[in-house]
Amino acid sequence: MVTVNELKKAGLGTYQQNIERGIWEDTGKTCQTHNAPIYLSHYPKHLDGLELCVGCGWDNIRKRAKETAAESESQSVLARGYQVFFNESILSKEAAKASFDNFEVKNQTDQEALNYGKRLARDYVKGMEGNAVLKGPTGVGKSHLSMAIAKQINETFKSYNLARTVIFVSVAKLMQLLKDNFDKKDSKYSQERMTKLLTECDYLILDDLGKESTTGNSVRSTGDWKYSFLFNILDNRETTIINTNFSVKELQKIYDKAFVSRVLKGAKNNIFSYPDDATDKRF
Repeated sequence: MVTVNELKKAGLGTYQQNIERGIWEDTGKTCQTHNAPIYLSHYPKHLDGLELCVGCGWDNIRKRAKETAAESESQSVLARGYQVFFNESILSKEAAKASFDNFEVKNQTDQEALNYGKRLARDYVKGMEGNAVLKGPTGVGKSHLSMAIAKQINETFKSYNLARTVIFVSVAKLMQLLKDNFDKKDSKYSQERMTKLLTECDYLILDDLGKESTTGNSVRSTGDWKYSFLFNILDNRETTIINTNFSVKELQKIYDKAFVSRVLKGAKNNIFSYPDDATDKRF
């Protein structure tokens, strides 16, 4: 059957014009699908000797148009999914530069952390469910590693032509934005919009959980609205990567056992803990 591109290249006119010009020759055959004449093509050279039914030709054109539209929509969805990471993530300029390639490995713990991060990214892309938790002192590279994981997941799904949404948020920055836009219903950072966005994205990375409710070394209970907001998101998710400076007991003081249970949901084999004496890379 003649292809759409071949029909276009042929510059075909009306049926009668093509017959009069010798472009088509009536074979006397009838297309069983369209009950229409089957013509023998003589022009251009690469179409010479091809039999075609005009109805089949138009079917091909319409089919190709639908395929093109579907492909365009698919690419649009893919692009939108990929761009969510850049459009919706809330992070510092420093975190934005982080990747596996520039993660500093200075000791065995760093190497183990890097291996952990790469394994998480690989397993999540393969369909793993359940949360992941990265714990440790300030400055050891948890935010860097979390961002690297997020980037790797986002880039890998793009390379597979799969539309998935990945969002990285600094919890403290997010809470400040929510507070600043508390009464602004149409704001990008309204509680309603952010709850929906962070609940429905495929992969969510929460950076520095607990920092939003602490001052210096003081560990205190989080406020009601912050608690409710975060609890609602974690309660309705299965694939969240969380990094924190706090131990499980400290998180229970900041939130409560029910909240920490949501943090640890499905994370049994996906927890990495830096030692308390891990070196601060910022010095």
